Amino acid sequence: MTPVFFAQTTWSRNLSERCCRAVGLALGLVTMLCAPLALAAQVVLTNEVQKVETFVDDNGVAQRRLVDADGVVPGDELRYTIRFTNEGSVSVDAGSIVITNPIPDDTEYLDGTAFGSGTNITFSTDAGISFAEPDELTVVKEGAVAPTAAAAKEYPTIRWEVAPELTAGESSHVSFNVRLK
Repeated sequence: MTPVFFAQTTWSRNLSERCCRAVGLALGLVTMLCAPLALAAQVVLTNEVQKVETFVDDNGVAQRRLVDADGVVPGDELRYTIRFTNEGSVSVDAGSIVITNPIPDDTEYLDGTAFGSGTNITFSTDAGISFAEPDELTVVKEGAVAPTAAAAKEYPTIRWEVAPELTAGESSHVSFNVRLK
């Protein structure tokens, strides 16, 4: 059996007081839980952040495109993409790759933007201790006694469980959008 892979990505950004001048990337590391096949299967992650820019095309229709995230300011929409590649010599079993990603500081997750083909996407409201579908998530607001339904901006963590097998040399990606505070 191919080892189970868990990946936790982190993001590093150089923020000035009122704007983000540069967005740096940190490579996520994969922890393999089954040592005997450690050299045969190797999943490597890379992270990328881009600004989502809205423009009007020649026909007067508003369009969206991804551009470099240089000089972003509060209110800008950013897309974070985590690419994962099996650089090993054997396939990684279906369902054995799990990517857990915190929402970067000074941003809010934008509802409905998490994407991952062939993945089960869940969210956490307790910093990654437990995960559930959005309609099952609750939070207890300050001063409240009973929990209420969580809003997307209250999700500090996203998790993707990759369902399909990842063959040797194969790559895929997951992504999500945030708004810079």
